[in-house]
Amino acid sequence: MTGIAERMLLPPAEQAGGPRRHTGRILAIVCGAMGLLLLALVVFQMVRPLPSARLRLVTPASRTVPGALHLPWPAAGQAVIEVDGVGRMGASGTGTPTPTASVAKVMTAYVFLQDHPLRAGEEGPTYRISPEEAARLPWRIARDESHVDVVANQPFTEREALEALMVVSANNIAHELARWDAGGDAPFAAKMNATARRLGMTATRYTDPSGFDPTTVSTAADQVRLFRAAMRVPAFAEVVSKPSFTPRTGGETRAGSDTLLGSYGVIGGKTGYTSKAGGNYVFAARSGGRLLVGAVMAQPQATSSAVAISAAQPLLVAAENALTRVTLARSGAVLARVDDGFGHRIPLAATTPVTTTGWPGLTVRLRVVGEVPRHAPAGRTVASVTAGPDRTPLRLTRPLHPPSLLDRLTRLGST
Repeated sequence: MTGIAERMLLPPAEQAGGPRRHTGRILAIVCGAMGLLLLALVVFQMVRPLPSARLRLVTPASRTVPGALHLPWPAAGQAVIEVDGVGRMGASGTGTPTPTASVAKVMTAYVFLQDHPLRAGEEGPTYRISPEEAARLPWRIARDESHVDVVANQPFTEREALEALMVVSANNIAHELARWDAGGDAPFAAKMNATARRLGMTATRYTDPSGFDPTTVSTAADQVRLFRAAMRVPAFAEVVSKPSFTPRTGGETRAGSDTLLGSYGVIGGKTGYTSKAGGNYVFAARSGGRLLVGAVMAQPQATSSAVAISAAQPLLVAAENALTRVTLARSGAVLARVDDGFGHRIPLAATTPVTTTGWPGLTVRLRVVGEVPRHAPAGRTVASVTAGPDRTPLRLTRPLHPPSLLDRLTRLGST
């Protein structure tokens, strides 16, 4: 009886013989699970890939050069002038495709050099004039085509042929280049058109290699695009810099028609004229360390390409005078920052003044580029800001530290 009475006096939980012990077990399991989860989270945070540092501009992404540009555009036809690597200074006219005349020979030379590369200063392989082309000479003369005198089987080195093509604008050599390269005019014109498409010359169509055919048409904008690409080929740039042509087999030296060559920084060009095309001229000039490329096309009331050259001369001079070196930011200016992926932001400052070539009214785009290391001391150059074609190094204004243990453990996000 005494034992029964004692049990009746115990609390209900102890009478049950274990609910408290059961609760303790659950609590231990929960704590263990939480510990394992926390450990897994720590391991996950420590082994997951570190985020990449990102570069961000902290200055406006564009700057406009004060003022307005005024260029003396020709009253008729169309014209375009650009600064290689910077942009288009301007354009005039409707941009409607128009006959190119001998300006088409720029593409003829460019395509031939793509298929038959010529090293700087070398003459290249020797080709021979076909009897068929030699027999056409009187016919070409009767049609008032530009030409060089040739006879059947006359040898021409590649460079000599290109000089005859580009300096004295020989139509008969244009057709021989087409034959030497592709077997004839039609397959070569197909190559010319394929190259035009590749270069983005959307308003251009070639039907012959000389440009005498009025169905060979283009625009000033397309011809600037082509001439810029051609001037990057050293052999082409060498050929169009020649003021005269001398046959290798002997004969009279003939002056080229590009009367601006050697003046106003002009380093190369190609003229063209037919009664249907009018006067045409495409040119390249060096000014202020930059390459200016322009084209003047479809100049009316012309009896030669001289009218196009006369229209190009004041346009080129005005464009060169408008070019200036523009300062966009001072040395030490904070232009960007590094976001290290852990919430830390380190400013980047210009090591020198940020400058570029421009002209009044030009909008210059700024970009920050570079590959940022995981850590670096203050003052180290880790990126650059680009302004047009120019690049200015950027330095860290504070140290870039590697991520701490706390950074890695508390990082959120998927990267």
